[in-house]
Amino acid sequence: MIEQAAEQETVTAYSIDESWFAENSFEFDDVLRARMCESCAGRLGESLEERHTVMDPKTKRTRFDFRKTSYGADPAKVIRDDCSKKKDYITPDMATLEAIFRVYLAKDNAPMSMAQVREQLAEWCPGGGCQWLLLPIDSLERLIQNDRYYGIRPHDLATAA
Repeated sequence: MIEQAAEQETVTAYSIDESWFAENSFEFDDVLRARMCESCAGRLGESLEERHTVMDPKTKRTRFDFRKTSYGADPAKVIRDDCSKKKDYITPDMATLEAIFRVYLAKDNAPMSMAQVREQLAEWCPGGGCQWLLLPIDSLERLIQNDRYYGIRPHDLATAA
């Protein structure tokens, strides 16, 4: 049992803490809308119908309902499904914390270690000359720990060594 504990090491994973925005007088959805691509931002408020899966309690069968909504009502979904797929979503000259923030948005805010974030950033910088790839992992973590605008906070995950 002691050997198992010795084989475990703690890896710090991070994600965006949405409650941090309200606690610091920011509107999370507004922060996200500011990061939408130009074409999606131009569609904000457009009326649409979305299909939703519903379980019928009587028949126990699945059916689909359509609900009216406005485009951008869920800006995280728009960014994840559309904006993050465009080549200029993360650019080589983008500030490091901004690029990291956008990685979390693109990945549905899944908790990730800085090593995983760096792998994602490398995909946005195929030539390898981007400023954020030149920083060591511990420097990226220090940036996150001193974050005062993006609400990126740690989550501890135990992983096998």
